[in-house]
Amino acid sequence: MNRFTQNDRLSMILDRLQKVHDVSLDDLANQCSVTKRTIRNDVALLNQTLRSTAEIHLNKGHCILQIHHGQAYRKVVAALKRQQTTGTPENRVKRLAAQLLDATHPLLIDDLSEQFNVSRSTLVSDLNHLRITFEPYDLEVKGKPNQGIQLQGSEWEKRLYILQNKDQVLDQPLDQKVFAFIHQFAVDHVLVEATEREFIRYVGVVVNRSMKHPLKNDGSAFDSDVIRHTKEYAVVDELAGSLEKICGVLSTAERAFITIPILGRCSPVHLPNMNTVALPMAVRQLITEIERQVKAQLSIDIHLGTISNELGYHLMFMLNRLVFGVTIHNSLVHEVHEKYPLACEIAQIADEVIQERYQIKVNEAELSYLAYYFGIALTENEEPLFQLSHVAIVCDTGRGSARIIAMQLDKILPPTVEKHLYSSLAITKAELEQFDMIFSTVPLPNLNTAVIEVKDIFDERKLAQKINKYWALDTLKMKKNEQAGSVISQLLDEDHFFILSNQKPHHENMVAMITSLERSGLVDSEFKQRIMKREQIKNTLFDQGIAFPHAMNQASHQIVLAVGIYPLKQKVCEEEVRIVFLLGIPESQHNETLLIQLYEEMIALSKKIDLLYNDLSVLTYTEIKKRVQRLCTIPNA
Repeated sequence: MNRFTQNDRLSMILDRLQKVHDVSLDDLANQCSVTKRTIRNDVALLNQTLRSTAEIHLNKGHCILQIHHGQAYRKVVAALKRQQTTGTPENRVKRLAAQLLDATHPLLIDDLSEQFNVSRSTLVSDLNHLRITFEPYDLEVKGKPNQGIQLQGSEWEKRLYILQNKDQVLDQPLDQKVFAFIHQFAVDHVLVEATEREFIRYVGVVVNRSMKHPLKNDGSAFDSDVIRHTKEYAVVDELAGSLEKICGVLSTAERAFITIPILGRCSPVHLPNMNTVALPMAVRQLITEIERQVKAQLSIDIHLGTISNELGYHLMFMLNRLVFGVTIHNSLVHEVHEKYPLACEIAQIADEVIQERYQIKVNEAELSYLAYYFGIALTENEEPLFQLSHVAIVCDTGRGSARIIAMQLDKILPPTVEKHLYSSLAITKAELEQFDMIFSTVPLPNLNTAVIEVKDIFDERKLAQKINKYWALDTLKMKKNEQAGSVISQLLDEDHFFILSNQKPHHENMVAMITSLERSGLVDSEFKQRIMKREQIKNTLFDQGIAFPHAMNQASHQIVLAVGIYPLKQKVCEEEVRIVFLLGIPESQHNETLLIQLYEEMIALSKKIDLLYNDLSVLTYTEIKKRVQRLCTIPNA
């Protein structure tokens, strides 16, 4: 049974009466999960709140709303709505955090439960979410039976927690006099607006905490000695004299604390020692688990080591935002999905790991920011870019245009790659074939060296994809003049192409595909078992009807791909499947670049599935291969 707060019930009663002016007490009691007597008491309270703007009459077991002054009535209703939002889980957690941070003695869970008008189990759940946000700061909620709970940790860590969670636990506005002092200080010392805002937050913490929770210069968590000898401290020391008239005597440690934003200027949270907040072990374990799940689900080794700190702090603050219900806006969500489709799939896996560990769902905007980090990791793992040593840039519109292309290539190629600039008329075929790769703005004759056509101004990310696709296709021993093609189309083979039966269950169709491959000696005898075991744990389904069952294969040194087409949509675990890509990944030669390109192409196909299925009457091997080639080819960069 839902347990609604009184504010919830008042708002629910008014909402119902505004839609239907006459509602029975029984209906309202059932809706609010309370007795009719409680509803009568709520109506009495509502009439006091509404005053002369409106009145709710009780007549023969019915509530009847009569509005006297519409405009004034709407203002009262709006005020009640605002009160109701304080009872949301996010606001409850915020208020709970504020109480724990402010408490000077243990708090009883039963008292807190009664205060927030929620069950004990709900309050314990809120505390568990708060523990996620406290952990990185060496803050811990501890308690003993019959004695209560208390937040343990240094005052410095508590203040750092408040600052890095912005206004989620500190919403008391500053006194206008204090605000005026700070603004004048910012004007006098030519502080930029961002620094002034940070300074206000630090001063706000001191004003609200210095009396009950003084900051101590203990030399471990916070050491003010270094700050005291700076010129910035001397400047802030003058302002502190004015602040003392409002918040009492300020110690040396408090004065050093409010000097931090002036020392650091525009940083979001300024630390005198960058090691003050170490990345907690729980976050490092979370990153390791994400890597493990990506390996398990996609068979890709994504190495996050080079960005683990940045990703770790992002995850830490993201969890805080989610616990406190802080909504962020990411205007580049669509662009992220377009540029980093595989990174977005990895972000979804990260979401699954976070939900499993913390029972918290990551929203779309946050997932897009996570995808940025995974996109960086995938780019840094793109070994083909590091296999180039010297490249040629061929341009027939002048050396200036060639230099522009060279500058753009600097953004995606390692600094060790030598770049040579040529006019298309001033170099021979033999000379060009001495290079690892050629970037040209004009068509060139057939060469044994890879040629990638570019425009004067190009999309660096798209060009990096083309380079990687070339190396992936080169692994398949394809002809050099086909480097702009598709990895899937190159792996497609008529003997591994299947028209699946809509009359059979999905797993039976997969068994038939695997059995055919096994008879041909392309997969080992245990491959079927590995696929089925994996599918039992989690179906490998992409969006828009693509299934991608895959597992390690001991029978071949090459990647084996089989493709199955359903003439009609096939229902699989509440999802619809149109096409099946069955992949055997060789244990002996695990080609990351080839796998990444396969994923990128399958995700691209999932977005164009209707074009692939445009005419059901021509779903032949030849036609499917032609469509895949067309849909997966990257346009000129």
